[in-house]
Amino acid sequence: MWLIPIPTKGRVFVEVDTLRREIRGYNPVHRIYQGWGEPAGFSGYFVVRLASDVAIAGFGTFCGDSVQPGQNSLANASGIGAYISFDAGRGRQVLVKAASSFTSHDAAVANLEAEIPGWDFDSVRAESARQWNERLSRVRVEGGTDSDRRKFYGSLYRASLLPRVVSDVDGSYAAFAGGEIMKMPDGGEYYDDFSMWDTYRALHPLLTLLEPERSGRMMQSLVLKAAQGGWMPIFPCWNSYTAAMIGDHCAAAIADAAAKGVGNFDLEEAYRYLRRNAFEVPASFREYADGMGRRALRSYLEYGYIPLEDSVKEAFHKCEQTSRTLEYAFDDFTLAQIAARLGHEDDARELMRRAGNYRNVIDPVLGYANGRRADGSFAAATDPFSFDKAITEGAPCHYTWYVPHDVDGLVALLGGREAFEAKLDSMFTEGRYWHGNEPCHQVAYLYDYIGRPEKTRNRVRHIMDTEYLDAPGGLSGNDDAGQMSAWFAFSAMGFYPVCSSIPEYALGAPLFERVTISPDGGREFVIEAVADTVVRLDGRVLGRPFVSHDDILDGGTLYLPGL
Repeated sequence: MWLIPIPTKGRVFVEVDTLRREIRGYNPVHRIYQGWGEPAGFSGYFVVRLASDVAIAGFGTFCGDSVQPGQNSLANASGIGAYISFDAGRGRQVLVKAASSFTSHDAAVANLEAEIPGWDFDSVRAESARQWNERLSRVRVEGGTDSDRRKFYGSLYRASLLPRVVSDVDGSYAAFAGGEIMKMPDGGEYYDDFSMWDTYRALHPLLTLLEPERSGRMMQSLVLKAAQGGWMPIFPCWNSYTAAMIGDHCAAAIADAAAKGVGNFDLEEAYRYLRRNAFEVPASFREYADGMGRRALRSYLEYGYIPLEDSVKEAFHKCEQTSRTLEYAFDDFTLAQIAARLGHEDDARELMRRAGNYRNVIDPVLGYANGRRADGSFAAATDPFSFDKAITEGAPCHYTWYVPHDVDGLVALLGGREAFEAKLDSMFTEGRYWHGNEPCHQVAYLYDYIGRPEKTRNRVRHIMDTEYLDAPGGLSGNDDAGQMSAWFAFSAMGFYPVCSSIPEYALGAPLFERVTISPDGGREFVIEAVADTVVRLDGRVLGRPFVSHDDILDGGTLYLPGL
């Protein structure tokens, strides 16, 4: 028996069509995080088709435990579904294919017929393998262990799943924050489900490096969301606004793509909406409560930080004022890069000034990030190594390093290079480093900025060896839409994008003897692990442990110290 249950909330429908040998139906999509459970304004449609060489023995619908044989449709009840039964005979194959759409049942059928036109299972499997091999072969590795290679290609695989295409084969999709049916020009792809608090760090830079055209389509999808909803989303999920996490990191992803030469999206239009997020508070409280605009922006603009008195009520994550301040300072820096690129010099200067707001929440007495009151005083001395409600998913010691755009400034603020190095060492020697969540992901690479690249290499290799296991459940934390895996992919290649919007990478130690990167539109770039401690790009000695994005696209060979 073949059962198709569908979740139910609101208007739903399922039916069996024995002439077409199909079960089809739809279910309304509901929002998560901001506006949790409210209708998202569109539905998910599906069609499941049975091959013609299997005789249908029976069919019906069910609702919970109640089964209605011979009934061909059911609607608007809880826990409904449909079934087809058949006797295939022992050892006989039963072929079924399925497709979905967020616009209509007819579109689901069109998607099915375009994507799986025939019934040759082996050819479908071969085409799937071809597409994955094409995707994964953009990076070829040599040397290392079998386990290392499985971990690497497993990471590339997991870094290929989100954001996802939600448009039909003809480019139709449900408009953002509404549901009106829109259409991409020339049948292009529209993307959704940007776990942006996680993925701006390494997942989007990885896509920008390997598949810049696809990255541009993702950035244009963000621009379309902003144009359709009126505000650039913070954490667009299920094609709706949310305030699920903190920060405003569409700015970081878009700035990074622009800085690295991605041009197939409307940067000026993107900037218009990103600037609105950074400078304006929604006039309507309903819009703000619905997830539009930066959380606590009014406080941030008034004080240069978000004081502890502002509990950030209209957010999924409340409080977390210190982390929000640090993340907005970084976002302001990335937006300043776009402003400067587009010639908006006054905006660029103001945003760069605001990028220094991180200084306002580094407590000189505590020596770590700390909550600050509206009167300028810091919270009473606390344990900087324990979770704190002013910090997002971590402790002050984790977020103190969240200044990827001004590491030199942070070094000075923490007492100079020796003090900075000692404090950084303590993250690892005292067991404070936490790789299972994203705020620590750049920490091991900060040694590069103080002239200690050998420590970056050793710390990064230790993380790769201990936090990523070649086994089920081998990640040290939630993969978070591919960010955890993207960190490993970059680090195994030997470099990492510490600061989005700056077209350079901090260098580490490659996991393999030889890595060959073949980015779309670029030349082959090779990384070789050598015994020498001198870093060279072809015949040129690099004076800093960094490589530019243009150097990678230009091709050549980077010789990195191996371990």
